[in-house]
Amino acid sequence: MSTNSQQERFLQLLSPVEKSLSHFCRAMTRNTDSARDLMSETVLIAFEKFDTLKDDIAFKSFLFTIARRIHRRARWRKRFFGEFDEVSAADIHDNNSSPEISTDAALLYEALEKLPFKTQEAVILFEISDLSLEQIREIQGGSLSGVKSRVTRGREKLAEILKADVEIYRTGFLKTDGSNL
Repeated sequence: MSTNSQQERFLQLLSPVEKSLSHFCRAMTRNTDSARDLMSETVLIAFEKFDTLKDDIAFKSFLFTIARRIHRRARWRKRFFGEFDEVSAADIHDNNSSPEISTDAALLYEALEKLPFKTQEAVILFEISDLSLEQIREIQGGSLSGVKSRVTRGREKLAEILKADVEIYRTGFLKTDGSNL
């Protein structure tokens, strides 16, 4: 296959999943610039390895698996070479959404951070990136029931975390007896 036809085929397959990949990268990195870097590196590696793809139907899983591996490798390296810089993160401004939506999104991302990594990843892939449970199983490995359990447990834990955060915000403290004010 010629380089031009391979490039055209790659772009045709990338176009419908580009937005989902972008959302996934943003959710995983929590940083617009890092998300762009992750997405660019993912697309570059996917194009370089495109000839290894056996079936066009698996392209979405192919991309998300590459992005997941790059992100995991970067997190592993970060443990040895540097930490999260809160000052830099606070300087990131999103001009595309209202303050209410930004606050809600920030609360959601903070709640996601409290989940175990594999559960967090499953919830992000399912809810934000709109992948099927089978596609998530291909990316994460394991069984389909394991993926279902991670997504269900993740949703339940997020509901608990977000409810507690709202209660603390509203009252200034968390009531443990379950009663409402």
